[in-house]
Amino acid sequence: MAIRILDTILLLIGRLIVKGIFLFFRLIFCIVQTISWKIFGIQDAVEKNKDPKSKPVAQALKVLASWKYCLLMPPSLRDFICVHDEYIDPEYVIQNDHVSLFFLDPHQDVAVFGEGIPGQKLWHSDCDSFISLALFKFSKRLIVMPMEEFHKVCARLPDPEKPLIIMGNTARCGSTLLTQIFECTNKVISYSEPYPLNNLGAMFHKKGHCAEVTKLARSLLKMYLRPLDCMPDVEGYLLKPSGPSFVCAKAIKEVHAKTTVFYLYRDMECVTKSMYKLSFVLPTTRMCYLFCRLNGNLVEAAFRNALFPTEGTNRVTDNDYCSGIFQAAIASNVYLKMRKEDKDVHGLLFDDLLQDKEKGVRAILKICRLPESLFKDAMVAFTRDSQRNSIVSKEVFAAIKPLEYTEEDKKKSNQLLKEFGYPPIDQPCRIDGTLDFDEILGN
Repeated sequence: MAIRILDTILLLIGRLIVKGIFLFFRLIFCIVQTISWKIFGIQDAVEKNKDPKSKPVAQALKVLASWKYCLLMPPSLRDFICVHDEYIDPEYVIQNDHVSLFFLDPHQDVAVFGEGIPGQKLWHSDCDSFISLALFKFSKRLIVMPMEEFHKVCARLPDPEKPLIIMGNTARCGSTLLTQIFECTNKVISYSEPYPLNNLGAMFHKKGHCAEVTKLARSLLKMYLRPLDCMPDVEGYLLKPSGPSFVCAKAIKEVHAKTTVFYLYRDMECVTKSMYKLSFVLPTTRMCYLFCRLNGNLVEAAFRNALFPTEGTNRVTDNDYCSGIFQAAIASNVYLKMRKEDKDVHGLLFDDLLQDKEKGVRAILKICRLPESLFKDAMVAFTRDSQRNSIVSKEVFAAIKPLEYTEEDKKKSNQLLKEFGYPPIDQPCRIDGTLDFDEILGN
């Protein structure tokens, strides 16, 4: 299949132009703001706050505008145009349910929280299917504090006792629906792809088990699993890291014993067709398809940078169907690598859940240490579009031209799957360690 040149240019170049315009206006704004901060003494207060002897404070910034070239890219304060609002006690972020951890900015060594309007649950799918996108859309203020102060705030939170579920996924495999199966119980707080788990995954990938990784894992766990007034009687929590950040589960399990870890995957052809449409929404995904056409070294570097396994990735493909299958196979290798090192990590085949929804939900609740009484409410998730408030809703995807491919494309993809140890496309793919619903339920 030929590359859709016009659509690709409109996505990649169009968003780049808008980002350039945004950065230009942000630069002008920052120059004016720096001068005003000097005049009114705000800059002196910022510098004073960096002094370890000073009273700890967090800076609240009112958001005027934001723009992100691609929402898969790590966020930073450079994505926002803000004005100083006030200095507040760092405890503010754990005293208000409408404040959620947004991202960690390692370049400035700060933790950034997003604040919505009172009563707003920024982590809930009513805002967006992904917490980070909800924070981009609905944050009225950003609350910034040094990482050292962030760890101190987290240390004052109680140790979590409720069960935790960590759900890895291949992307475009039904993970958002499964997240909302838990959410619809109204007894499980679900965080879908929070950015800070990427930081933890990257740190663990680089340093392994060490004091620094454990410290960050414990702080993030306490922050996400902290008590919320809006949901006082929770039965558990769900963390869904983005695909390659699944490795963060290793660090989290070290600090929280009641952790169930599984990896959701799906028929690779279904993933491929959905990923193709996603590539015309997210620029970095489209760039992956282009890299697969151009140069194997670029492909390998892209996967390495994203923390994916790189064995067998230095290659090119000549069609988007094969590229999608290739990406789905590499994503599945994330699970296989984890499974090889920890037999308590299990696979979950989304197609099994679709085949028997009731049995699947009952089995999932059981293995996650959640009461069966949540079953009825959990089933509500199947009655709605799980992506309804996101940039990848059914309505958005319906407007994107579907992937076209030939039998020759499938043959090439099957050869690739054979190299990676997976069955051909038209045969069932059940990866080692996949959960068996009948076995879990004792049927």
